[in-house]
Amino acid sequence: MSARTLWRRATKGTVALEFAMIASIFLGLLLLVFELGFIFFAQVALDYAAREAARQMQTGQASPADQTTFQVVALCPYLNNFLSCGQVTIVLQPVTNFQTAMTTAPASPYASGGPGSLMLLQVTYTTGLPLWPLNVGTLVGTAAYLNE
Repeated sequence: MSARTLWRRATKGTVALEFAMIASIFLGLLLLVFELGFIFFAQVALDYAAREAARQMQTGQASPADQTTFQVVALCPYLNNFLSCGQVTIVLQPVTNFQTAMTTAPASPYASGGPGSLMLLQVTYTTGLPLWPLNVGTLVGTAAYLNE
């Protein structure tokens, strides 16, 4: 056998080996891009739903009397089909100003407030599992409005 045929035999399988080494890295990066896309999409959808629900409450189209009714009637129609309404938690509270709105713990998780009060609506979406490798398990959408 010549050196040329020995060299050809020795290179068999190198393409498959290189593909196996690079494909795992490429697949991991592809899954990371899909996960980031879902997180950004879910955050935008949650912010939109919170903003629209707050607009409905501000204009009087939705009544904040009952948390479950408010969630089903005013919030869930604006959530995308990818986000389950059952995994959403609502915190609605009157606040004194915008600076203390995010730092104070709510006295009641759902209080409708009176006329002319500044209201803070926080919509929290909890995923079933933390999204690996970013470990994002909770997304929060926030909207503030003034009661009329």
